[in-house]
Amino acid sequence: MIGPKAISPGVTLTGVSLSFDEKPIIRGISLEVPAGSYFGIVGPNGSGKTTLAYIISGILHPQEGSVDTHGLRVGLVLSNPANQIVSLVVEEDIAFGPENMGLASQEIHERIKRALGAIHGEYLRQELTSAISGGELAKVAFAGQLALDADVLVLDEGTVMLDPASRASLLKTVKELNRTYNKTIIHISHRLDDLECAEAIVGITRGEITLRSKGVLDLIRNLTDNDIPGIEPGEKLIYQDLLIDLGIQEQDMKIATRMLAQEILARK
Repeated sequence: MIGPKAISPGVTLTGVSLSFDEKPIIRGISLEVPAGSYFGIVGPNGSGKTTLAYIISGILHPQEGSVDTHGLRVGLVLSNPANQIVSLVVEEDIAFGPENMGLASQEIHERIKRALGAIHGEYLRQELTSAISGGELAKVAFAGQLALDADVLVLDEGTVMLDPASRASLLKTVKELNRTYNKTIIHISHRLDDLECAEAIVGITRGEITLRSKGVLDLIRNLTDNDIPGIEPGEKLIYQDLLIDLGIQEQDMKIATRMLAQEILARK
């Protein structure tokens, strides 16, 4: 008899705290992100989300508590990807990390190829980083982390500067990196509709975890204005929550809307 698949830890934070100039920013945060999962972190501006991203990725170290990445490599994609682009040409930017690792030219070439393939960005290889769109630049930032063989990808407000089309394209790429390439995704946002694929979500206010949820719809259904001020549920999720209240569980919104229309007509 085959039992349930074992869940391995990807990132574990235990009692993590950090202050700047004696001002507490992160206060005793403990959480565990399973390897291969899609994990969401939400909170208003100034809640400590970016500081937490830096702690998870190793840029900052907690003054109290511990961070265990269980031997996995962690990569960070910033809210403005232009801040982590270092070269004029996409290919050269993706090569920067592997070159600094001292890898052989052939291995660097293969890593660039695999990384661009994973983001469906092969056409970007020879493009100037200054000439591509914000969504494409965000994908290049992801490719740079993939070329470093990152197992865990921390996305800090990665859609905040994107137009709707670029945002949708990037979220599709992130979902594929998780489901097809088994990358652990830690997606930090104040927009709940960025986190539709998240299997678990924690909410942070003033540097503390104030709620935990099994997913974005579970969070919305149990959320009050006092829990996490300033976050944005998004119209689609509010509508989906309404449909669930009406007994319609269908995930495809077009089909769900037809079902709602049929139900309304049947009541006339």
